[in-house]
Amino acid sequence: MSKFFRFFVVILCISNFLNAQNSKLENKELFFSKEYEKFSQNDDYDNKESQSLHFSAEFKKFISENPETLSYNFKKLNNKVSIITSEDKKLRFYVWDTELGGTMKSFDQIIQYSSNGKVKTIYNKEQSDTPYFISEIVKVHLNNQMYYLVISNGIFSTKDMAQAIQAFTIRKDLLIDSDKIFKTKTTTLNKIQVDFDFFSVVDRPERPLKLITFEKDKLYIPIVDKEGVVSKKFLVYQLKNNYFQYIGTK
Repeated sequence: MSKFFRFFVVILCISNFLNAQNSKLENKELFFSKEYEKFSQNDDYDNKESQSLHFSAEFKKFISENPETLSYNFKKLNNKVSIITSEDKKLRFYVWDTELGGTMKSFDQIIQYSSNGKVKTIYNKEQSDTPYFISEIVKVHLNNQMYYLVISNGIFSTKDMAQAIQAFTIRKDLLIDSDKIFKTKTTTLNKIQVDFDFFSVVDRPERPLKLITFEKDKLYIPIVDKEGVVSKKFLVYQLKNNYFQYIGTK
């Protein structure tokens, strides 16, 4: 058997394996897309609750048992489950509306990340009931470490909302969210949150809202007054060696 023929056989086997793997993921994606539609369109609350709990349990099981999902492009499911992935494909959040909340939303989520060639999954075994969902991940280098600035959004009512930025990093195979890299005038923080009145920004076109922004080496946090009204001014934090250092307002 020639070297070329053996190489061809290996390539063919790999191709067949990848095709079979993608076919399996596509079938499961279609299944979960239909399952989500079932409970999201159900007007019977008791039935909806049962279906929502079942979806959460089965979807978490599927993601945790199939590490290849970290790099899979969920085209059909992405309009039902919000799937936010870091630029380097090493961190991903799956977030979905359980449809069991009222004006205060209820979201469940899965966190998936890669470390030393292994994919790990973090989730609550029970269905989560948090008003927060993830909308963006910004990747930055800080102190010879890769950090992921995760933007989350809280929906507490039709009026009361929040946006936050929190630092995540992968270290010793663990996903760490407690590193304090934001340095204010008086303290250091691992998370900055802005609570605001949604109606003060309701006319902004983007959804989800982008109140907290990162440009080049600067982080912009909107200034909000006592009534929750978002102003046009920002607290500015600049990336400096080990921290995002507060440098003033703009």
